[in-house]
Amino acid sequence: MDDEIKKTQKLYCNRAMFYAIGAALILIILGQKAIGKGVVLGALFSVLNFVIMGIFLGRQVADGGQNRVRVGARAFFSIFIRFAILAIPLIISAKTEDINFFGAVAGIFMVQISILFNNLVIGRFFKTRKA
Repeated sequence: MDDEIKKTQKLYCNRAMFYAIGAALILIILGQKAIGKGVVLGALFSVLNFVIMGIFLGRQVADGGQNRVRVGARAFFSIFIRFAILAIPLIISAKTEDINFFGAVAGIFMVQISILFNNLVIGRFFKTRKA
């Protein structure tokens, strides 16, 4: 199970960073350097959030749900830590003029965007279908 989580993380995190860097390059060429920086900053923390989610998921599965209080506390701690991590790029972008706040918000959703893009576009149009 742990290998499947790492494989999934590697696939989507690599694609998310690829999309974020590509978007940032396009934005920089268009003269929107602050938005491009925001997208990359948000994407970095999005990837970190996704990795931490996989770590906590592995621990939750390994525990097997034997102690409900412990499982509930871990789930709450996981959510709290992940929300705190996602708040960091928002705070940085709100306090810095060089990084656009809305670009950081868009970057935070980069892993989710890469998952949707992979499943809806790449999976539907570029893979061969078996009869």
